[in-house]
Amino acid sequence: MIPKAIIEKVLDATHIEEVVGEFLSLQKRGVIYRALCPFHQEKTPSFTVTPNRCMFYCFGCHKGGNAITFLMEHENMTYPEAVKWLGRKYGIEVEEREETIDEKQQRLKRESLLIVNATVHKHYREVFLRYKPAQDYAYRRWGQKYCDEIEIGFAPIDGKALAHLPLQKEFLQELGLINKQGYDFFQDRIVIPIKDRYQHIIGFTARVMDNSQPKYLNSKESFLYSKRNTVFGLDVAWRAAGKTEQMYLVEGAPDCMRLHAIGVQNTVADLGSAWTAEQFQLIKRAVSKVCFIPDNDPPKGGADYGTGIEAVMKAGKLATEQHLIVSVKEIPITEEGKKEDPDTYFKNQTLFKAVEEEDFILWLAAKLFETSGNTEQKSDAVKQIAHLLSFIDDDTKLTMFIDALTKYHRGKLFWQKAVENERTRCDSPKEDEIDLNRQYGFWIDHGKYFSTTEKGGVIEWSNFTLTPLFHIKDPLMAKRLFLLTNELGIKEIIEMEQEDLISLQKFRQKLESLGNFIWKVGEKELIKLKCFLYEKTETAAQIKQLGWNKKGFYAFGNGIYYGGKFSEVNEYGIVHLDEKGNYYLPAFSQIYKENTDYFRFERQFVHFNFSMILLRDFTRQLFLVFGDNGKIGFCFYLATLFRDIITLTTRSFPILDLFGPKGSGKSELGHTLMSFFVIDNIPPNIQNSTIPALNDTVAAAANALVHIDEYKNGIDTAKIEFIKGLWDGTGRTRMNMATDKKKETTAVDAGVIISGQEMPTTDIALFSRLIFLSFPKSDFTDDEKKNYQRLLMMRSKGMTHLTLQLLTHRELFVKAFYDQYHLILDDVNKRLGSRNVIDRIVQNWVVPLTAFRCLEGKLDLPLSYSEVLNITVEGIIHQNMECKTNDELGSFWRMVQFLNSEGEIYEDADFRIRTVSRFHSSIINETEWAEPHKILYLQKTRIFMLYKLNAHRNGETSLPEESLRYYLENSKEYLGEQRMTYHVVKKGNQILDFDHRDAKGQPAKMSVQQRSYCFDYEKLVEAFDINLEMTREENNS
Repeated sequence: MIPKAIIEKVLDATHIEEVVGEFLSLQKRGVIYRALCPFHQEKTPSFTVTPNRCMFYCFGCHKGGNAITFLMEHENMTYPEAVKWLGRKYGIEVEEREETIDEKQQRLKRESLLIVNATVHKHYREVFLRYKPAQDYAYRRWGQKYCDEIEIGFAPIDGKALAHLPLQKEFLQELGLINKQGYDFFQDRIVIPIKDRYQHIIGFTARVMDNSQPKYLNSKESFLYSKRNTVFGLDVAWRAAGKTEQMYLVEGAPDCMRLHAIGVQNTVADLGSAWTAEQFQLIKRAVSKVCFIPDNDPPKGGADYGTGIEAVMKAGKLATEQHLIVSVKEIPITEEGKKEDPDTYFKNQTLFKAVEEEDFILWLAAKLFETSGNTEQKSDAVKQIAHLLSFIDDDTKLTMFIDALTKYHRGKLFWQKAVENERTRCDSPKEDEIDLNRQYGFWIDHGKYFSTTEKGGVIEWSNFTLTPLFHIKDPLMAKRLFLLTNELGIKEIIEMEQEDLISLQKFRQKLESLGNFIWKVGEKELIKLKCFLYEKTETAAQIKQLGWNKKGFYAFGNGIYYGGKFSEVNEYGIVHLDEKGNYYLPAFSQIYKENTDYFRFERQFVHFNFSMILLRDFTRQLFLVFGDNGKIGFCFYLATLFRDIITLTTRSFPILDLFGPKGSGKSELGHTLMSFFVIDNIPPNIQNSTIPALNDTVAAAANALVHIDEYKNGIDTAKIEFIKGLWDGTGRTRMNMATDKKKETTAVDAGVIISGQEMPTTDIALFSRLIFLSFPKSDFTDDEKKNYQRLLMMRSKGMTHLTLQLLTHRELFVKAFYDQYHLILDDVNKRLGSRNVIDRIVQNWVVPLTAFRCLEGKLDLPLSYSEVLNITVEGIIHQNMECKTNDELGSFWRMVQFLNSEGEIYEDADFRIRTVSRFHSSIINETEWAEPHKILYLQKTRIFMLYKLNAHRNGETSLPEESLRYYLENSKEYLGEQRMTYHVVKKGNQILDFDHRDAKGQPAKMSVQQRSYCFDYEKLVEAFDINLEMTREENNS
């Protein structure tokens, strides 16, 4: 990730005409450059580069943007590549760092919403280019060239025009572009894009073409657009203002557009509302001087001034308080006395330059004293002017202002005293500080606590103040959140446990660990402070398990979904839920912002409405890539969303097992299903995870999915027992040392997915607790790979918006599940007929099938109940067969090992184990392996007979020979048949041929050739935990 500050620095240094000029032949025409467009064929240049806007635009194909956009479009660069290219060109080092989860979430959300605005703007623009009345109005007012350059649009009168765009309804609602009923916010209006400093469309302002009211509508507040923080025209004015160190400030977008059109590029507007401190702080980053140009409308209703003048009188004061140098250009009153504003008055730069510019303080003084008829009014005017003068630190400038003010009232000494009095007043204790001292025995002054001594002296308690935020209620781990601010203005959010507030030593230690925060007095003063702080503290409950909460909401790491609305945490990690109270989600509190090692799961389990993908589109792609496995996986996800409802009926919840070789897509299905809750999920590896760590993973969220990867049959028995317990909803049992040292068992409320390259057959009790999905294929066509890549792109921004949509059907699920479950269970059993099927397997598969059935009528999906039913029945039969096969084969191989250890069968007589690099058999052509393989050659006749005899002897049931042959020949370890020579043994003795002797006169050993079963011995060891290899102990005595 490239930090935002670096990108801004690069863009500020960039001269777009130099960048584009490296690839195109540019010809200067006035203040712009022209060229033949590189993005479409043309004979006459319509491609323009405007340096003071730092943008390019083609009037032919309508492509446009900044220098980064040009490099991405023209040179096919990625965004980071383009930034680095510009950095090299302008000597700025561009460093990348790994972005945090929070930064990634914010970036993805912003990107998604910007795409929505860009798509909507493109629609408005297309409508404008087809609708001549809109063109006539806009071109007449601002000129065609300027209108095309800023790409003015038109919102049609059709009430639901945006509903036809391929955009998610929730995004359009979040941006205020449609209402809950789907009707467009902007209708029958000229639409002007509101851009940020870097040409991104963050909102719109729209005007009717007649005089109906309201004339203007601005975008509603959103993640992208905040009226308090947005300045219209800043994308143009920022660079233009660099030459003059000044910006002109007007009231509305049309005024700003008029001045831009006549060449006064360093102009911005506040979109018709009062200017804010946040806007002035943004402007202050570019310039130190601002000049207001008010609308010169006549006074109404006995007022002294028109609304435009009054607005500038207020805004000018605020700008001065923000330490900007402020002036005013007041449009002269026309002979007709009608309203004039910058849009109507300034037809050219000559008229603009002719209007005199005055210092705001002197301009305001003239206005105030002109209308001050009595002493009270004059006194108020003096106070207002003296207040503004108090912000001037330059003594020379202050003297010059005072000299000029004597023209309106009194002399220099009078004004000097007025300024001195104002500065003294600002430093005096406020009334609320006096009340604080009376009630609690201390007061706050200059960011510190003070109190008086018995003798009337003053004691300084601290160099900081604490602002109470929240009390986090907990019987064992209660804590309090405070905003800590020292006298230098340095701020920290501090989380204090209860013991930090009852021990003076720990209180000081906690404060000083954060920096320059010193408590200078004792425990008595601390108790007084606590009385004040506790009384003013709200209480919140910490959410320790995400997902479904018994209070009736669904919690993510960054907010809570309740009542059809997602409420994000504030900067302290608090969510207010009206009648439900306050809740604390610490992962996104500013306290832990830098501590990325804390709350890792909570930082991933988040909802940001990034994606515009519809449920039908996503599931269609999911099913296309993963086939029947994807359909069952999706149904399992549906069941997981309502797990707590399901387990009231079933008392258990199945585990989804994804089995297949490397590259088969099994883990990718797990990742895809996890995208309904987590972006870029990284599942824990069961082999190198401890049981406590696994326990934390499965217990972290309720009614959500958890994915555990790399299952192998050779893992610890304790881990296998742990996984089996998840089916019952129980996790790890431990001793709770924090309370009464009693045992406690963690409840598991998640839907668990395990994946791996080995079928979980080491324990049939585990296998029967699964929904078993196999992925036999690992080679894919180009089209299949493209479909997979498309799915990756779709899931890359997370699918939590679909999860929230599905959670709205909870009430329906509660009513339907119990009856549907029993009906479907009967239906499935009827379809299975007389087959001897393990009940647990049937019940497992029926859970996702029922979940789908309950919601089918409410969801727009490319899937039907009958289709899922058929897949379910086939899946049950297949899993039952695998279960039975592995159970019976396990008994057989354990018997073989027993016979070997008891000396009833013999190596080289009944079986052989050979290590080979080349191999061929009845089913495998000549093959050469890179690594040698151990092959088990099994002599069938004698071993099969001994297997039967010993099973009968031990009171066990053996498989018929025909069934045993079938299972062995269809097992994964089977490699076919091959002829092999064996020694002849009877009753443990090697049979010798005395008629044939070797060179030493020893009788030859009798042997016989037999067709043998061949098995991958290492796979047998892994699957059935057997050992047929005998070793000799060395005699070291």
